[in-house]
Amino acid sequence: MSAPADQLAVVSGVASFLRWRCDGPGAELGPRELDCAVLARDAGAVAAAVAESADGRGSDDPQVAASLWWQGYAYRVAGTALACWLMTGTAPDVRAAGMAVGISRSRPSSVVYRPADAAGGPGATTDLGTFVDWLFPGHLDPVAATLRAGTRIGAALVWGNVAAACASGAGAVREAAGSAWHPRLDAFLAAAPHGLAGLGAWAPTPDHHGWAFHRSTCCLWWKTTVSGGALCADCSLHRTDDTRTAGDTPTDVTDRSRPPATPTTPAPRATHPPT
Repeated sequence: MSAPADQLAVVSGVASFLRWRCDGPGAELGPRELDCAVLARDAGAVAAAVAESADGRGSDDPQVAASLWWQGYAYRVAGTALACWLMTGTAPDVRAAGMAVGISRSRPSSVVYRPADAAGGPGATTDLGTFVDWLFPGHLDPVAATLRAGTRIGAALVWGNVAAACASGAGAVREAAGSAWHPRLDAFLAAAPHGLAGLGAWAPTPDHHGWAFHRSTCCLWWKTTVSGGALCADCSLHRTDDTRTAGDTPTDVTDRSRPPATPTTPAPRATHPPT
């Protein structure tokens, strides 16, 4: 395995809001950083993280808080790694045992890649099968299980949020990744479990200048006080494409301090829509 810092730096040059760092052996986590290995085995730790986020997210509904926390978590873990894969053909080691997430503004806001053993640094792979194994069985699957152990939240919503998080990460590097973006994204979705490829669809934006992801499940953000009842641009609750641009919020529902992702970011014309 190689070190991922150089490849992740390429992503940072395009999408600085995908925040990350690589730790060396023996480095300690900061006070606002959560060990993903703990989250993967301890439902209480996940429940505490979700509860702490509720006030900042504007909802006392446990399902809403869990959904939004999870979507932010998946965006940082999966979205950052997928963006790296799409741009460079290399993915960082995203197994929970070697990662942490930083918390800011009541949500996951960054990732930390940690050494797999005391002698080395964080690893990486150029093999898609290894990346998918690291990401799902090695990380998202067990954290999703601990999340659902503490909150009644459906599987379709859980994995729909992951699909939207991956779409947001992919959209952030769409133009910069060039012609490699389509085949790499197609391959990732074909390899991803949980029917990820069927939990949303890419379609041209209303101005026909780019592509937007339309999800098939709702993340419940519209139920928060901060949303003002608006729907995300990629929400499944839209009745027509026109309502996606009629004053609603961008597709980015994980970090609203950063620029909008796919729906309003022009991208080169493609010979086929991404899947």
